[in-house]
Amino acid sequence: MSNTQIPITQQAVLIREFGEPDVMNYEDSVAVPILADEQVLVKVAYAGINPVDYKTRQGKGWGADNIRKDKFDHDQPAILGFDMSGEVVSSNSGQFAVGDKVAALTFNGGCYAEYVAVDAKLLAKVPESVTLEQAGALPCIGQTALQFVEFADIKKGEHVVINAPAGGVGHLLIQLLMNKVSQDNIKVTVICSPEKYAKLDALIDKSKLTSWIDYTKEEVFPDFQADVLLDLVGGDAGVRALDVLKSGGRVNVLPTIWVDKLVDAGSQKSLNVAGYKAQRSGQDMARVLEQVGTGKLKLQIQQTYPLSEAVAAHRELQKGDTFGKIVLKAD
Repeated sequence: MSNTQIPITQQAVLIREFGEPDVMNYEDSVAVPILADEQVLVKVAYAGINPVDYKTRQGKGWGADNIRKDKFDHDQPAILGFDMSGEVVSSNSGQFAVGDKVAALTFNGGCYAEYVAVDAKLLAKVPESVTLEQAGALPCIGQTALQFVEFADIKKGEHVVINAPAGGVGHLLIQLLMNKVSQDNIKVTVICSPEKYAKLDALIDKSKLTSWIDYTKEEVFPDFQADVLLDLVGGDAGVRALDVLKSGGRVNVLPTIWVDKLVDAGSQKSLNVAGYKAQRSGQDMARVLEQVGTGKLKLQIQQTYPLSEAVAAHRELQKGDTFGKIVLKAD
């Protein structure tokens, strides 16, 4: 598609205030972005939905702070969405040409739309063995899972406990951890409901797990004297999970907003608590696409909604019982 065929306006999901899912409006006559230097215009095929999306919509965290400063303070609407896959339709970068299939994680938002402008350094080309639907689901959860397991710096023989092993990030992270069971002789315990535990069969060999904690039945969690907690929930659930750790154990938590709460709750055990926020990287995007393409990682997509049904998609994700990922189909 040449530049002359790119429309001036598009359909997109806009918010003009923070709040419940209904603040999102699917509208047409929205301006198509104009490219800056070293940017690429992508015709969006799929946009992933993440918990950070609905927290931003609610007015929480760094995403909402950026929208207040850059959009609402100037009486402009905002477009949510940090994950996307699609086809390059215009390029100000020598790395990407019109017609390339690409995917990216961008913290600038704008992905709940037909077109989005993305910095070239954040993009990766989608391999033939990966569908655009898969690629649109991957950017945030894939890069986060890869980076998070490296950030945790798990040593040989350590006992690692992970909660929420079947959600977006979790269902990839548990697979990366199970690779370490064979490579580094680590032990892995999962905290999840019986329903989610049953679904793990589609992802891993559960016989290689050290143990499973059913948080719906166990009032007090076992004192495993574990070395590391990978907390993908935070809040009161994260506090409960601290019981599994030894004194001086490590806690790595997503999102970072829960660090102070977990530091306070774990003070008697002198726990080392660190929050993590994914770093956008075209290289890491390429790494995770390659792992899905070669079958090293299995990606679970629970449901795909049309872009026009973003409100329903947010409501589904907010229930908190997703297995894998929810995506929006833009075209």
